[in-house]
Amino acid sequence: MGSLIWLILAVVLGAIELMSTTFILLWVAIAALITGLLGLLVHSFGAQLSVFAVLSVILLLLTRPLVRRWRGTGASTYQSNVQQLVGEQGIVVTRLSGGRTGMVRVGNDVWSARGDLSDTQMEPGERVRVVAVKSSLLIVSKVTQGQ
Repeated sequence: MGSLIWLILAVVLGAIELMSTTFILLWVAIAALITGLLGLLVHSFGAQLSVFAVLSVILLLLTRPLVRRWRGTGASTYQSNVQQLVGEQGIVVTRLSGGRTGMVRVGNDVWSARGDLSDTQMEPGERVRVVAVKSSLLIVSKVTQGQ
């Protein structure tokens, strides 16, 4: 019966790992699987628990550096072209006022945006120009008739 519990724990932890992809629960699930298989030979729950704990720690310590190397330094390799929006014109979709965030359409995409001045008010339909990008927030200014 004890082996069955360890095997069920291994399956549950493995399923959770598949959803989280942290590569931490994977090693604990493997330790539970090995403990479940050894539980067929060793019937003492205390011994099984000790094997599980030791295997979990050993697997985590030995494999964590490998996983870190495999996954890289943790820095994203995704390259965004959002900086290329600086200088582009767009249309206000939802009101921008008082330094509050609204929405602006630039090309075919709708972006979160904020006016470049805290006292600037921009109404839907007004033309704006992207003057800066902070993360994925566009900083925009009104386009005057001459621009």
